[in-house]
Amino acid sequence: MTQRVYERDTDALFLRGFRERGKFAAHFARLVLGEVPAGEPTVEAQIRHVGSSGTIDIVVRYPNGPVLMIENKIDAGYSVNRQGHSQPQRYRATVAAYRARGAEVHSILLAPQRYLKSSRSADMFDKKVTYESLCAALEVEALELLEAAILQSEEPYEPTPNQGAGNFFSAIRELIREQFPDLHMQRDPNANGVRPKKSRTVYFDCERTLAKFDRVKTPRMSLQCWDSAAPSASVKIMMGGLAQLAEAATAPASLVDVGGYLRRAGQSLGIVIDTPRLDTQRPLNEQIDDVVEALEGILRLQKWWAENGETLRKWSSLRV
Repeated sequence: MTQRVYERDTDALFLRGFRERGKFAAHFARLVLGEVPAGEPTVEAQIRHVGSSGTIDIVVRYPNGPVLMIENKIDAGYSVNRQGHSQPQRYRATVAAYRARGAEVHSILLAPQRYLKSSRSADMFDKKVTYESLCAALEVEALELLEAAILQSEEPYEPTPNQGAGNFFSAIRELIREQFPDLHMQRDPNANGVRPKKSRTVYFDCERTLAKFDRVKTPRMSLQCWDSAAPSASVKIMMGGLAQLAEAATAPASLVDVGGYLRRAGQSLGIVIDTPRLDTQRPLNEQIDDVVEALEGILRLQKWWAENGETLRKWSSLRV
């Protein structure tokens, strides 16, 4: 099986090209600017955005301008920060801040051709450069790595907004904020709160929601509105790497007493309470009783977790 190529691998390849191979740097400049600026550029990696979290993969600065801000992608989707801003949005904001100071700046999305063609957000960058267009400026060893990355590239995940799902998740977030203050939803996974039609899972911030115990890794916790792979919708806490305990361990009486049981959840041990199915395409207020029942199930799991540290430590010690 071909070894996977990571963006950090191609980051390093491009950094070496800019720093050590004048032919590569000049070729890239011509692709972006139509010419090669005078002077030797300085090249930096992982420079923070202006006024926002996250970093710019590669920054190339020419002595008298311009500045090239490069986001390198192979097959990953765009990350979203805590403020709900996607990477393309952060690049736009940083470029605007530099231009307001009078600098000549260009944001560049550098990726395989397939990625650039399929990304709906690619046009938020000033320029687009394909991996394929750089092959002629690379040495044999670097070329082999880049070609492997091109073969690996996939269409980036960019969800198609669905109003029904967006309204449902916005409403349940507000309900939790107003009536369930001990629970804390994770931030939206996509920029601007976008939810696709098949978005059916409410994830909770376990760092803020669950008690912490030494020797117990932070789990994940969710409300699965509709789970086609399970007999019922459910709320569950998932302890990573402990799936084998679903069959080997007996659910404590204290868990059974709150309506819970153990089952596999991928590679995790699921501590589960079944709940009514929720329809993310229907208004939340039309199914409010079922929503409240599900959230009360999360509260029961939260309380059980807080009161059973010794059991959790015992299970964690069996991690393989």
